[in-house]
Amino acid sequence: MNAELTPSKESWLRLQARRAALPELERAALARHWALAAQLEHASVAAFSRFSLQLLAVGAPPSLLEDAHRAALDEIRHAELCFSLATVYAGKPIGPAPLPMTDQALGVWDLAGIAVGTVEEGCIGETIAALEAQRAAELAQDAAVQAVLQRIHEDETRHAELAWRFVRWAMLTGDQTLRPLLRHAFECTLERHTSQTPLETIGEARLEVHGVLSLRAKHALRGRIAADVIRPSLARLFG
Repeated sequence: MNAELTPSKESWLRLQARRAALPELERAALARHWALAAQLEHASVAAFSRFSLQLLAVGAPPSLLEDAHRAALDEIRHAELCFSLATVYAGKPIGPAPLPMTDQALGVWDLAGIAVGTVEEGCIGETIAALEAQRAAELAQDAAVQAVLQRIHEDETRHAELAWRFVRWAMLTGDQTLRPLLRHAFECTLERHTSQTPLETIGEARLEVHGVLSLRAKHALRGRIAADVIRPSLARLFG
């Protein structure tokens, strides 16, 4: 782990001191934000574990399998860091609960279904997550929060690259019906992430200095990501 991507003891102490000076409503909002982020990162450990099994099921190359396992380990660290931030802001320990598992949670096992899911969760979802974390890190004023967000940005960038690599391999491996399915998945997922401009509250805007993007800022950023990052990548993918 890179030292610059790990919050130092001093940065945690400064964050705790700053937390004590925050209004109660802001402290509670930040605690909720990081607790939710931690839960999502915790669930992502299972998602990458499932992805590893799916890669085995379709005979994907070992390099993809190796990176999927590494990504699951990244998500464990993300969850730990986010739970730590939630604990600081809440002023009490916050950690993971048991993660419900069902047969349905294992997902699909055919190449087309796995590739479509990877488009949604990986190519678009991880790309957006990486760049949102980068933008949030730029706005954050606390060193500990900056370090957590920068770590998430760098790791999620690799996870997105893994997803694009798998989809490219799937297109080369699958039959001719796969290309239109993937195009449709890309368009539907982009529409879902970029439609409907949300309303913004004053409280949301104030949290941006703590590394929490407002809904309006996310919407604007996702539009730029779609136009400047994802669509050019789509053009290269489909040739």
